[in-house]
Amino acid sequence: MRLMIKEYREELQLTQKQLAEKINNLQRNVSNWEKGTSEPDCDTIVKLADIFDISIDELYGRQTSVINKNQSTGVEINIMKYVRMLSDTQKFALLQFLKEINNKI
Repeated sequence: MRLMIKEYREELQLTQKQLAEKINNLQRNVSNWEKGTSEPDCDTIVKLADIFDISIDELYGRQTSVINKNQSTGVEINIMKYVRMLSDTQKFALLQFLKEINNKI
């Protein structure tokens, strides 16, 4: 089973070096994982899933969240793609904005 690191990294528009820095690792290791010549250790797999905001099953290409995806609208899925590209600070600001909008409804 192949890890889908490259696909999720590209979705977030990160370089291999940027991803490596986020997980305190080396760019060459990210490259090797993406080529399938080696695999990250368990702790790193958890870090990658956290960064990509996905389950470990999804990182391995398993479709465990098909029910949730099927219940989401196309708009919700697109929103999540954009949210995943935000920095932590931007995500916090967006959350505050959404809470404020919700309180006004």
